[in-house]
Amino acid sequence: LAGPFTVSDDRASDEACPVTASLAPGASITCTASYTIVQADLNTGSVTNTASASNGPVTSATDSETVNAVQSPALSIVKTATPGTYAAVGQVVSYSFLVSNSGNTTLFGPFTVADDKTSDEACPVTVLLVPGASITCTASYTATQADLDSGSVTNVASVSNGTVTSATDTETVTAVQSPALSIVITISIVYTLLSE
Repeated sequence: LAGPFTVSDDRASDEACPVTASLAPGASITCTASYTIVQADLNTGSVTNTASASNGPVTSATDSETVNAVQSPALSIVKTATPGTYAAVGQVVSYSFLVSNSGNTTLFGPFTVADDKTSDEACPVTVLLVPGASITCTASYTATQADLDSGSVTNVASVSNGTVTSATDTETVTAVQSPALSIVITISIVYTLLSE
């Protein structure tokens, strides 16, 4: 077969073959091409491309190749408390949770935070998080007398989208304890009246 020979690949745009005048029966050449992975390829789990070779009048049958993705879906959570201390019963500690897609695949919402001390966890409505993207969720906790007595409040939180759950993150808020006693002295004066 007389050259030149070209390769057509449905995924590549830089196909290249060595300059070859002709190929005798049984002879071969090696052509090359490349493809850059996109996020959709990681999400779907593989890339399949199909190629054929031609010298103009003769075209080969197609050949397909599939490359599998190593998917690593992951969520992370970082919790922050404001203020960092409490000093009275009824004081409210506000928590913010930085929720991030720390994996290599797109994760779909909704995302929810589970905290062992709070009951008002809230996350913004989020359709999806691409790798590296993040949202901030919130919650709050009201200090009790037991929290003041114990000296601190520690709570543990994680985030999930139903299929992927993060490792937990722990935050401790310290009590400003002010033990004190007070005393009030009351003096009673008794008057005795004597009659003459």
